[in-house]
Amino acid sequence: TPFDVCSAGSKPETKFPWIGPTTNHPYCPSLKKRLGAESKVPEGVEYIPEIVINGTSLEAVKEAMKAGIEAVCSVKGVLKVSAGNYGGRLGRYKIHLRELFS
Repeated sequence: TPFDVCSAGSKPETKFPWIGPTTNHPYCPSLKKRLGAESKVPEGVEYIPEIVINGTSLEAVKEAMKAGIEAVCSVKGVLKVSAGNYGGRLGRYKIHLRELFS
């Protein structure tokens, strides 16, 4: 992407694989008004970035996630940090964010 932060995540599946992943429209802030009740963007949220982390081991990914969450929590305006696995369609591992900090 040519931008510093993507404004919405991508879908785990697409009808058009040759163009890459499509926008996960219920989580796209610029579509909130147009989607109405279908929108999953909380009040006051202006962007929902997607951060993809690949690693050489599960432990390396966990360490990267924890460091990233700690860093983003110091950014003014950040309201929430969450993660999704989409029923395993993005990978076989499910890393619970609370466990990273226990």
